[in-house]
Amino acid sequence: MRRSVRLAARAIEEVASQNNKALQTSGQAITINLKEKEGNYSRKETSSKSETRKSKARKRARAKSSTEQDHNEKKGGYLIKSVATEEKVKPEIKRVKTEPGVHATIKSEDKLNFQPLHEKLIGAHVSISGGLHNAVSEALAIGAKAFGMFLRSQRQWMSKPLQDKDAELFKEACSKANFSPHSILPHGIYLMNCGSPDEETLSKSRATLVDELKRCERLGLCLYNFHPGSTCGKITLEESVGRIAESINQAHAETKYVVTVLENMSCQGNTIGGKFEELRGIIDQVQDKSRVGVCLDTCHAFAAGYDIASERGFEIMMDEFETIVGLKYLRGVHLNDSKGDLGCHLDRHENIGKGKIGVEAFRRVMRDPRFNGIPMILETPYVSENIYQKEIKQLYAMST
Repeated sequence: MRRSVRLAARAIEEVASQNNKALQTSGQAITINLKEKEGNYSRKETSSKSETRKSKARKRARAKSSTEQDHNEKKGGYLIKSVATEEKVKPEIKRVKTEPGVHATIKSEDKLNFQPLHEKLIGAHVSISGGLHNAVSEALAIGAKAFGMFLRSQRQWMSKPLQDKDAELFKEACSKANFSPHSILPHGIYLMNCGSPDEETLSKSRATLVDELKRCERLGLCLYNFHPGSTCGKITLEESVGRIAESINQAHAETKYVVTVLENMSCQGNTIGGKFEELRGIIDQVQDKSRVGVCLDTCHAFAAGYDIASERGFEIMMDEFETIVGLKYLRGVHLNDSKGDLGCHLDRHENIGKGKIGVEAFRRVMRDPRFNGIPMILETPYVSENIYQKEIKQLYAMST
C-alpha cells in the first residue's frame, strides 16, 4: 500500500511538472504575442500621427471652394496659355500620396526607387575653384548636409574636358564626407537657353546640356538643375516650351540616368517657368518622366507672385504645386529671401530674414515634411566669409 501511495504521489508530481512547463511555454507565447501587438500598435500610431500631420497641412491649403475646384476639373486637361492675356486652368492631374519623410522618385515603373529620407538637407552653392573636390571641403567647412555647384566655368560656352583624375578626387571626397548623390544639386551655366528662338544658341545650349549631364554621370551624381529658357520675345510661349522639352528628350537619349531638374523662375522678361503651368507644360512633353523634376526657388516664387511670406499664401502655393506639377517632381529647393516685393518679377536674392519674404516663411519651410530628404541650397548674397555657416545654423534652429 505504501508503494501504491508513493507511485500515486510520483504521478501527481509528474502531471504538475508537465502543467508548469505548459504554463511557462504559454506564458512566453503570450508575452511574445503581446510584444508583437505593442510593436504593431506603435507602428500604426506613428503612421497615424504622420497621416494626421499631413492631413492638417493639406486642409489649411484648401483656399478654393469645392465648387470652383469642380468647375476646373470639368474643364480638364492642360492648356499652355498666353501669360499676358489668358487665365490659368488647373490640369486634371491625379494626386500621388507619399508619407512625410519619404522621397518618392516618380513611380516604381519609372526606374528609380523610393528614397526614405527623414531630415532636412541644408547647404549652399559652393565654389569649385582649385578643383571640383574643393567644393566638398567648402561644404564641410560651413556645416552643410547638401551643396550646389557649377560643373565648369559658367561664363563661357567652351570648357576643358573633365579629367579622370578630377572625377575620382571628387567622388573620393564625397565618399569620405558622406555626401550622397541625392544631396548634391549641380547648377547649369547661365548662358544656356534650351527654348531659344535662335538656332545657333539653341544648338549650343543642347550640346551644353548633354555635356553637363555626362559630367554628372562621371562624377556619380544623379541631379542636374538648370533654368528652362526664354522666348526672347521672338517666338510664342508654346514654341519655346516645346523646344525645351525637345532639348531634354535629346539629352536623355544621349545619357543614362541623371534627372534634369527645372528651376522655377521669377517671370522676369520672357523667361519660361515663372508659372507652375509652364513647368507642367514642359514635363508633359518629356518622354522619360523618371528623369525630370523641379527645383523650387523661394525668391523666384515670391517675385513671380506666390505669397509665401504669409502662412495662407505658402499653403496655397504648395497646394497649387501639388495639383499642377505634382509633389513627386519636387527634387530640390533654392533657399533665398527676396530684395523685391511680392510679384515684382525681379530675380534679386537677399539673405535669410533680411528681405521681403521674412523669417517666418523659412520657419514654415523648415518644419514642413514635404521638403525632407531633398537638397535645399542657399544662394544668398555672400556678404561675409561665414555667412553660409550662420544661415545654415539659423535654418536648422528653425526646424525645432
